[in-house]
Amino acid sequence: MENAMNLCLCRLWWLSVLLSLPATCANSGASPSPRPSVPVRQGTLILGSRILDDAYMGCGVQWDPYDVHGDGGRLSAADRIRLEKRLDYLSPRIIRVMVSIGSYLTDGRFDPASDMEDLHMILGYCTGRSIPVVFGDWGGGFVDVAAKTVDENRMEQSAKLVRYLLEDCGYTCIRYFNMVNEPNGSWSSTQGDCDLWVRAARAMHASLRRCGLGDRVTLVGPDAAVWTTAETHWVSRTADELGDAVGLYDIHTYPSKAEINAGEYGEMIAAYRAAAPAERRMIMGEIGIKFIDERDAAYAAENERRAARCPYASPADSQMSVFDHMYGTDMADAIMQTAANGYSGCIVWMLDDAMHVNEPGRLKIWGFWNILGEERYGASAERIRPWYYAVALLNRYFPAGSQILESTVRGVPGVRTMWGRSDGKPTLAIVNTNRDRAVELTLEGADSSLAGLDRYLYAEGGLKLDEERLLPVDERIALRSGDRIRIDPGSMVVYTALE
Repeated sequence: MENAMNLCLCRLWWLSVLLSLPATCANSGASPSPRPSVPVRQGTLILGSRILDDAYMGCGVQWDPYDVHGDGGRLSAADRIRLEKRLDYLSPRIIRVMVSIGSYLTDGRFDPASDMEDLHMILGYCTGRSIPVVFGDWGGGFVDVAAKTVDENRMEQSAKLVRYLLEDCGYTCIRYFNMVNEPNGSWSSTQGDCDLWVRAARAMHASLRRCGLGDRVTLVGPDAAVWTTAETHWVSRTADELGDAVGLYDIHTYPSKAEINAGEYGEMIAAYRAAAPAERRMIMGEIGIKFIDERDAAYAAENERRAARCPYASPADSQMSVFDHMYGTDMADAIMQTAANGYSGCIVWMLDDAMHVNEPGRLKIWGFWNILGEERYGASAERIRPWYYAVALLNRYFPAGSQILESTVRGVPGVRTMWGRSDGKPTLAIVNTNRDRAVELTLEGADSSLAGLDRYLYAEGGLKLDEERLLPVDERIALRSGDRIRIDPGSMVVYTALE
């Protein structure tokens, strides 16, 4: 009853905040009013020693060539410098890059003279920073679902593009090929035909081998978009029928806020991890938040209102909460649950609004910013949005190769943790998604390594910044068993010995 009452009050409070927002794409830049005192709930945080992942791949972003080029938009030199600076701080550990192979064909053949300006920029950045890339094609034209046929020439030309990028251009960052986006969906070229997708995957694998890439580039799959546990067969069939052709397993999810905060999201994705071979790594190949659960009806309605009033947002495919602090804590919650259930990382959707046009003159608003804001959409669109800092903290302090360890929270809902080590140096992250109460956790299982820690804070109105970089709020502190850690409503704290 207490939980139900708190949830009701929280919804009413948040709805009042949403209804007070100005009729613009983003929230007002004004500082939030001081929050009234909130109750504090006590709980326990237990740091375990069981290893969940001995070589975490880390989290990253979707970064695609920019669709806006089709109506004359181009990134300036200043835009590129700003992108690189922001990406360097964000520290993505893996990047997904999707293209349409048709853009690089002339008379059905791969043409190296095609316009690849953006692709060179993206892959050059990733190669220079040793960031592995999931490269692939959205999948249009790979199959004819009505005829149940596979276009092997399309596969062959895709493999030649990959070979050109790897060998002629030196983009050694390309490690995986993503053949057909979300093949289980009705919107996909395969339209949910798993038999057809398996045949296409075999053909793509064969094309990569014929191009001499079999030992350098493997498939990632099945890339299915899931909301329930009903489609685990896409993962099990991938394992059974494609074997070593698939070097990395992945699925996509766009859970609702309510599902994430209740921990239901973690329970759902666990079924897909269990369907994949235990010895193979699995990532969340796309992740974002959609207000699809009836418990999030107020958020969904507000999202529609804000998208409709933003002059460049696609009403059909925009998440306007990326402008809100809350989106960062919810994404952190989802990332932590993903790691806790055996996944080796997440690729968040997405880096930059300017990448994708959905309707004429309308963009998919999902990014950390709009890099063409100053030129085309208003300078405010180019500003960094809060959730960038939440994701950056998890990227920077759980780098590739980290050991992810078990941690448990008892006595309080809506709190998630992530705990691990990189080169023996510990990091502990805690997020409190409750908006109506603080939590105070008594720490258990701490050892002598939890010393010399910097503490970072992701809190609404409480970001400590040096230009666009987050600074620690405390330095060189120690955590011991018996210590009490307070996390305010809707905030995240990160303790780390990493620089």
